[in-house]
Amino acid sequence: MIVVLQFFLKYILPFVVAYILNMVMNKFLSTEMLRGKLHLIFLKGIITAILWAVAVLSVLNWIPAFSKTWETAIASSGIAAVVLGLAAQSTLANVFAGIALSASSSRPFDIGDRIEIDNIEPGFVENITLRHTVIKTYQNEIIYVPNSIVGSATIVNYTQEESYSYPITVSVAYGTDMKKAMDIMADAIYEYPKHHGNRPTVLCKSCDDSGVTLRALVETKDFRDNPVACSECLVEIMKRFDEAGIEIPYNKLVVYKG
Repeated sequence: MIVVLQFFLKYILPFVVAYILNMVMNKFLSTEMLRGKLHLIFLKGIITAILWAVAVLSVLNWIPAFSKTWETAIASSGIAAVVLGLAAQSTLANVFAGIALSASSSRPFDIGDRIEIDNIEPGFVENITLRHTVIKTYQNEIIYVPNSIVGSATIVNYTQEESYSYPITVSVAYGTDMKKAMDIMADAIYEYPKHHGNRPTVLCKSCDDSGVTLRALVETKDFRDNPVACSECLVEIMKRFDEAGIEIPYNKLVVYKG
């Protein structure tokens, strides 16, 4: 009985303790809670590795052939760290950049945000892993951007403000009553069901070869509504211009028969 108890304490108990502690940690740090929080994911991974390493080394320490396991492990850890660091420089750069992104109190984006990273097509942040920031575009393309690139890139976040706006432009012919055209354009946007904020200001953007270009911002509460809002507002503006007899200029080809 004593032999069995000693065997359990020496060779089984360390793994049981490591397993229980790991289960407790998994319960408090669920997958959903850790989503996008790389500093916690990294910390959890380190703790898990330490728990099992201690369990294995504790067991090996009772085996005569491995009685110097602790000393050997400590002595070789420095060399192993240097070798691994040199062999995985790019990977480690991505890992630490990801941890910095997730741990920062002023991080530039969060999961679910719509962002644009340098010249990469804009999309929604799906996840932040140890190596990549995962972005999903409007075309349902999944883009994996290394965290080291994200950490040094210029990032545009379209979703951190309370509302989102995007400009639309419409051209009208020369000779048009500009005040009337601007009022129609502003009313069409302001009366749109998902418009957010005050009545927009319509500005003259440019005087072109065939007409005058008017510009206004379409503002919505939710950035996901904005592309459809811009499209429907343009359709409504063209409809109201037609009813008011306001011409939208376009190139015409005149053919003379000799």
